[in-house]
Amino acid sequence: MKKIIALVIVLLAGLCATQIVSAHAIPLACLPRFGMTVSKPPAELICQFSDPLNPTNISMMVSDAQGQRVDKNDTHFYPEDNHTLVVSLDTAKMPPGIYTVKWQVLDTVDQGLTNGEFQFGVNVVVPPTPTPQLPGVAMTPTPVAPMSNTTVDLISRFLIGAGVVVLIAVGVLFWRMRSAQGESE
Repeated sequence: MKKIIALVIVLLAGLCATQIVSAHAIPLACLPRFGMTVSKPPAELICQFSDPLNPTNISMMVSDAQGQRVDKNDTHFYPEDNHTLVVSLDTAKMPPGIYTVKWQVLDTVDQGLTNGEFQFGVNVVVPPTPTPQLPGVAMTPTPVAPMSNTTVDLISRFLIGAGVVVLIAVGVLFWRMRSAQGESE
């Protein structure tokens, strides 16, 4: 009987368990910012990512409009921060123009490899470009909608409540069986 109760508890716990969601690291903010125009070339580019990064697979490359690399190929972590990358820029190679940043990272949460690119300008306005979006990852915060009572919400609430009631009933049944065993001995 104990094995049956344990099996029922395990099955119910599996049904009531929440689904694990994994997302990959994406840049949250950079200096210079995405699409920003600066008056003089920055000495370095700094980007903060959404997840901790694996140091074995990080890269940021900055190139001019002709595809010539203007960074010093020294992508590294910001001191004591495994979410933030820094790459030094060769300001002597950066006349006014539009610069493209290409990044690639491997996060430590789910070992997801992601990459992307964005632009910034030095004394040149960067034309708007569509924001790249990873599947299932919102790039900009979206307002939280007020709680609704849709059919799916009501069904999920009912199932959670029923699961809790069944778990309590199984617990009470188990407790009563243990008490009855103790009295008969």
